[in-house]
Amino acid sequence: MKLRTLLLATLMAAMLASGLVVSVDQRVGRASTVVDFGAVGPVDVTTWAQTSLTPTTMVALSTEIALTFGFRTDRASLEAHAISVSDPKSADYGMFDSVATNGARFNASDQAISTFEQWFTSRNVQVAIDATRSYATASVPLSVVEQMIGTTYGTYAAAGVPANLVLLTPTAAVSTLVSPLDEVIDRVAGATALWDTNSNSQQPLSVPPEPDLTQYSPSTVSSLQPAFGGTPERTGTFVDGCAAAESVSPLGFPMGLSPAQLRTAYGIDHLWNEGFRGKGARIAVLDFNGYLHSDIDVWRDCFGLAGTPVTDHIVGSPGFVPGVSDETTLDIQTVISFAPDADRIDWFGVEGSATTLIGQYLQLFSAPLDASRTGGVAPDVLTASFGNCEEDFFNDDPAYLVGISIFDQVLATAVASGIGAFASTGDTGSTGCYPNGPGTPNNTVSPQFPALSRWITAVGGTNLTLGEDNRIVSSGVWNDRWFAPTPLPQDGVIGSGGGGLSQYELRQPWQPKIGAGLHRPIPDISAFADEYPGYFLYFQGQWTAVGGTSASTPLSATAFALQSSARVSQGRTKLGFVAPLLHQLASSGDGYASHSIVDVVLGNNDAHLVGVYPATEGYDLASGLGWVDHGTLYDLLNPKAIAPKFTG
Repeated sequence: MKLRTLLLATLMAAMLASGLVVSVDQRVGRASTVVDFGAVGPVDVTTWAQTSLTPTTMVALSTEIALTFGFRTDRASLEAHAISVSDPKSADYGMFDSVATNGARFNASDQAISTFEQWFTSRNVQVAIDATRSYATASVPLSVVEQMIGTTYGTYAAAGVPANLVLLTPTAAVSTLVSPLDEVIDRVAGATALWDTNSNSQQPLSVPPEPDLTQYSPSTVSSLQPAFGGTPERTGTFVDGCAAAESVSPLGFPMGLSPAQLRTAYGIDHLWNEGFRGKGARIAVLDFNGYLHSDIDVWRDCFGLAGTPVTDHIVGSPGFVPGVSDETTLDIQTVISFAPDADRIDWFGVEGSATTLIGQYLQLFSAPLDASRTGGVAPDVLTASFGNCEEDFFNDDPAYLVGISIFDQVLATAVASGIGAFASTGDTGSTGCYPNGPGTPNNTVSPQFPALSRWITAVGGTNLTLGEDNRIVSSGVWNDRWFAPTPLPQDGVIGSGGGGLSQYELRQPWQPKIGAGLHRPIPDISAFADEYPGYFLYFQGQWTAVGGTSASTPLSATAFALQSSARVSQGRTKLGFVAPLLHQLASSGDGYASHSIVDVVLGNNDAHLVGVYPATEGYDLASGLGWVDHGTLYDLLNPKAIAPKFTG
């Protein structure tokens, strides 16, 4: 049983009323002696969980709990620098240093790390420091935790929870650490933990991360008609590939758009014609599962995409064997479709072993930032096609706001280092908490994390119709409600591009003001994600067609990696974090006027009939700024013809 089952429908209102919810940035200004633990102690945990707690038999003080420590650093200066080097209007634009350099400059110093390590090593606790020097992790015995916080621990039974599952939390609220830890640490996540006394093990507080991949449902077969700009069957002209792929028609009509069709649709063939098939680009694919090399080999052979081999990285405890996933397979096949000759294509299969969602995403995004894993040079882009709704994060983790501040610090360090991260906004429309599979309907209006991070380019979904020349004739917001028999039940499993307004992540200065204008809107941009007609997928020896923002995200990330490599080869700065550039192009009129950004004004992502959000002129919470024509953007970003000089 997950701890979130303890929560009542009134949780959010109660938390807001109690004053426990504050913005991430508000925490930075606290007195230097204060350490943020999230909800700890029976009073705060009772308020957070909305259930009664009763002291019960204490577990052994040798019991170890997983903790994440955020180093006390100059986060304000880090964020200001990350914005400066990513802002095309800044004199510092493109002046990126390495992750190691930025980590040492803005995050934990050698002395701080030494102080931290020595304190724990002297107590026989092993710690791990992340590559950005933002945080450390450790499994710490309760006896050591008590020394660390100067307060005893208690074991509590929660009403409505099986007796074998107990909460471990300090017997009183704490906000300090002993010296010298208080000098180097200002955040601690995991101090409230769920323990199974039967198995004598810590239990996850979270639901598993969910891939943003949608497959067609044969139950929706009907006389599907074009709607809101999109056509449910294959349009355009199939110009590449093998007969086995071309024959895909699971619903009785041709499905699947080929790599060449999509390269033309998004103007990427213009970059190919200029010589940019990936040379100079470094792309990291982040997943929690694995893939079959044989599937990738067949894909390459079918579409003539021989090129750079994928370098595999298995990140996790000894013996971690990631399961084979259509999600991972789609990610890699999409990257290869647009950048077969990339300098590096690194796949990270990460074991999501942390006990909270935010902890698992920290594991996922931290792994590729260690340059020793990627040939000594960091990736240009990270692409991740997983997400969970913001409500899940908050409800399942009493230290969520602590975790998100650490996550954003890691990503801000990556941005300062010229690394652009892209994440999918989800496949359940504006109702981002709805299960991607069968489950209890949850039609809460909520966007998804990690796309909500202020330092990620969030990618939503569109449909499209192609002309005979494979150019996009029309495009609207992806929403399968319009490509299925009517009437559909409100609680049916319906695919649609995610989007909405965060409750906790603050808006960046280049983003449009929505509502009160305080919080982060997503998506930033969108691309083709519709499962009707979908992308081709070769998975476990079978051809099929799939869709989802799991496809639009690696498409977008790879296209921008090509754009960045083109600029570098011509003596210009790499692109890094592209969201500021895109929003500024749109707001200045350059993007829309040049058609490098194409506005989406058709349809909505209201998959479950809750009334939000429609596509509108300009930015909206269904499609963001719209879709990017990379051929036109290439000409805009590279106004003079300069002979490419690849530096590799």
